[in-house]
Amino acid sequence: MKVGVLGAGQMGSGIAEVFALAGHRVGIFDVDKSQIEKALRNIRWSVEKLTEKGKVKDVEEVMSRIEVLPGVEAVRGDDLILEAVFEDFNVKIDVLRKASEEANDESIIASNTSSIPITELSRAVRMPARFVGMHFFNPPVLMPLVEVIRGDNTGPIYFNRAIDIVRGLGKTPLPVRKDVPGFVVNRILFRIFNAACGLLGKYTVEQIDSVAYYELGFPMGIFMLLDYTGLDLNLSISKEVAKRGLRLECPPVETLVKEGKKGTKSGAGFYNWASRPRIMMVGGGPDPKEIVRPAFEEGKWLIREGIVTEEEVDEGTRLGLGLKEGIITLSKRLGLS
Repeated sequence: MKVGVLGAGQMGSGIAEVFALAGHRVGIFDVDKSQIEKALRNIRWSVEKLTEKGKVKDVEEVMSRIEVLPGVEAVRGDDLILEAVFEDFNVKIDVLRKASEEANDESIIASNTSSIPITELSRAVRMPARFVGMHFFNPPVLMPLVEVIRGDNTGPIYFNRAIDIVRGLGKTPLPVRKDVPGFVVNRILFRIFNAACGLLGKYTVEQIDSVAYYELGFPMGIFMLLDYTGLDLNLSISKEVAKRGLRLECPPVETLVKEGKKGTKSGAGFYNWASRPRIMMVGGGPDPKEIVRPAFEEGKWLIREGIVTEEEVDEGTRLGLGLKEGIITLSKRLGLS
């Protein structure tokens, strides 16, 4: 299969690497040439690490499958065109419009958006029936889950083909059968973020993250995760989903971003990353149910609406958020019903 990836940032480069590792020919494009150079360096470094671990035999063989595209027009003839630019509606619309004008009629066009409804983005796509969401998680090479989202205009043939493509990568597809902002895993994560932010003041960042890590089995603290994924990105996502009725309220995030504190990428956020913070076990934190109850309610809503099944919610939150047990199972264990 021939794949075109539009956007060479952290997600775009990671997605390109995933397809190359699976044996596909990949073209990658970005308007910023320095970003392309950085992406190729990062991909090579990652493949070399996989080689050291015995998971890849030949670095050069993988790298030979990746080429730099001179422009969006070069996606003509690709079987799959995947947009992976910054989480900005207007930027994505512009890229998708240009790509769909060049694409063959048989090509699948996909967006890696983590929050923007696929139906809205499909309006920029020629032949919107072949447009789907393929939301990879960060980092794409390591994270096993990919949400495959069916928009209102997505044809069932293309939806099912996208699911098969994900399985062919060795990833686990999470079929999202109805198009809602934030899809499944991020909608649940937003509820966790909201709950944690609402507890600030009554409890400290350290107390809340201690409960999340030691009592709920999260792979890292909630505020540590916000720092890791980027406070600026989370702020951008919150504005996009807020326009569509899903409120993500955490005033400290906007304050920190205004101060230039964007999380790990800037060296500071909720934590000072120069000091290599660790989650310490501290007492006096909130009841674990206060953190997970809104996420549990969101999970139940997604199931009632026929967007996913209970088993898929649990699998999605385990694989997408790195939880030791899915959010439904975890909530029931805590006594929520």
